Amino acid sequence: MFFQSKKLNVEVEKVLATDTVGKAQKLLGSRSGLWMISTISFIEAALPLPILTDPFLVAAVLANRAKVGRIVFLTTTFSVLGGVFAYFSAALFFEVILKFMTPTMLEQFQSMVVSNQANTFVLTIMGAVTPIPYTIVAWVVAVLNGSLLVFIAASIVGRGLRYIIVGYSVYRFGPLAISYAKRYLGLVSIIVLILVGFYIWLKM
Repeated sequence: MFFQSKKLNVEVEKVLATDTVGKAQKLLGSRSGLWMISTISFIEAALPLPILTDPFLVAAVLANRAKVGRIVFLTTTFSVLGGVFAYFSAALFFEVILKFMTPTMLEQFQSMVVSNQANTFVLTIMGAVTPIPYTIVAWVVAVLNGSLLVFIAASIVGRGLRYIIVGYSVYRFGPLAISYAKRYLGLVSIIVLILVGFYIWLKM
C-alpha cells in the first residue's frame, strides 16, 4: 500500500511537473481530452501495464474543474470496460496470456488463485480499490469462473469510489489534492483490506 501511494505520488508529480503541466492540462482540457482520459483508463484496466490513471485524472480535472462529474464518470466507465476486456481475455485466451506473464505477475496471479477464499465481489473490490493489480484480479475471477455481472457491479463500486475520491479532492483542493487523495485512498485501502480479512476469517 505504501509502495502504491509512493508510486501514485511520483507519477502525479511527473504529470504536474513545471515543464509538463501546461501541455498536459492543455491537451486534457481540449475537446479530445475526455477521450484521452477514457482511453488511458481503459488501457490501464485492460492490460497489465505499469501506469496509473490517477495522475491523468488529476491533470484532467485541474484543466477543466467544471466537468469533474463527467470526467470521473467516463474514467470509471472505461476502467470497468477495460476490466471486462481483461476478464474475457483470460476466459478465452488464458493460455496465450500465461506465456506473456512476467515472473512477478505470475506470482501474484498464482498467489490469488491458491489463497482465494473470498467471493467474486470481495476479490474485485480489493483489485478496484487497493494496490492489488486490477487487471490480474480480472484474470483470476475469469479463471475461477466468477460471475461477470458480480465482477462488473463490484468494479463499478470500487473504481467509482477510487476515482470519486481523486476527482473530488482535485475539485475541492486544487493542486493540493495529491496529498489528500493519497490520504483518503490509503485509508480506504486499509478499511477494505481489514473488512476482507475479517470476511475470510469468518469463512474459515
